[in-house]
Amino acid sequence: MSTPQRPSDHMTLPTTSNGHADSGCNTDSNSAIPVPRGQCQPYPLPDTGIPSTQSAVITAEVGPRLDLQLKSIPVRKPEVGQAIVEILYTGICRSDVCFSIGPEPGYPRYNHITGHEGIGHVVYCHDPALLGRPVAIRFLASACESCTYCLRGLQTSCPHQMNTTKDINGTFQRYATFPVSCLLPLPEGLIDEGTPVARYCAALCSGSAALRALRDGQTQAGDVLVVVGIAGGIGHLVGTIAKHVLGLKVIGVDRQWKVDSLTAEQADRMAHTFLPTPEEHNDSETNTSIFRSTLLESCMRLRGSIGVPRCAETVIVAASEIGAFRHLEDYVCDGGRIICLGVPRGDNTLSIPLPALVERSLHVSGSLMGGRKEALEMLQLIKSGQVEPLLTEISLSDVPDYMERLQKGMVSGKVVVCVSGGNLDKV
Repeated sequence: MSTPQRPSDHMTLPTTSNGHADSGCNTDSNSAIPVPRGQCQPYPLPDTGIPSTQSAVITAEVGPRLDLQLKSIPVRKPEVGQAIVEILYTGICRSDVCFSIGPEPGYPRYNHITGHEGIGHVVYCHDPALLGRPVAIRFLASACESCTYCLRGLQTSCPHQMNTTKDINGTFQRYATFPVSCLLPLPEGLIDEGTPVARYCAALCSGSAALRALRDGQTQAGDVLVVVGIAGGIGHLVGTIAKHVLGLKVIGVDRQWKVDSLTAEQADRMAHTFLPTPEEHNDSETNTSIFRSTLLESCMRLRGSIGVPRCAETVIVAASEIGAFRHLEDYVCDGGRIICLGVPRGDNTLSIPLPALVERSLHVSGSLMGGRKEALEMLQLIKSGQVEPLLTEISLSDVPDYMERLQKGMVSGKVVVCVSGGNLDKV
């Protein structure tokens, strides 16, 4: 939580041309926060200083290259139905890199703030009952829940959805002004005294996407699962859930240097065995056959040589390079499922021979992200200790550098930003 500020440092209301606060409320001459009258003015959390400016990582003008800078920006006063959330921690997702380049269709070109995996608490709101409430902020902030897509469980296709970083400024700022309807209240009992809040950021986007992809894979305990991009922000969570929650046999595939960077404990947490990506074999003409042969041997060994020799029941691709999506039909057995989570930029066409698809009864599907249900389930899995995210904690000023690293694929596990720090048990 913030430490109390002097009244002169607190947020003030926008003023009209005559210099008076433009709020329709009376003000106390001893305070910069207006005195509420009815419901016209939001209430501050007692003893929480809300400054008029804050630090944020912004892109002044979105272009073809990353150009993120740490700046001082105003704290925006909430309108009716909105609240100010003090962000304690927020995750960095590789999609934040994509959102900061372009701009993508529908995204702001100027003064863009990304970040969509925030954990914090309400410090300023029209509804005093919400003050101090621990909340989460996700990319899919809200959906109508009544259109054809929502009723079929495809909220990500809802034409009325609101998205963090697109329709609402993201979480790479200390004080985020958000519609209350777009906040995810954290369950009671989730935050205990001393709980490391940072780890919960992994549940909101990466974790929920991992859980949804595993369900789309329709696996059963004892099945073999291949996770491509196992050492990444989503991939390591896919592997951890699969191994420790669902009872699957997990084969992790990633660049050799990423696998080598893991400790023995970290590696054991996410997979039973690892294979280097096929393109790392020296002979380009035979690397696919070498990889498939090694993969088949690994699958047979994990099954204890029981049953017909075959590859994995499911492959989940959580990588972001097109090379990871080649020859995926070789990863799975007949009737197997291919689940694509990552989306490479540039050349991003998936190619699978129709004879293999039809004659082997293969299933191919995309899996964008999980919903609120999956996010809440992931929060509980992390709290219980069944899932322990692999975290790298950084400061807000480190965000531009780590976004560059993410773009180059030079980061393992989940990166979490300490925005204002602290715990939620004190609010």
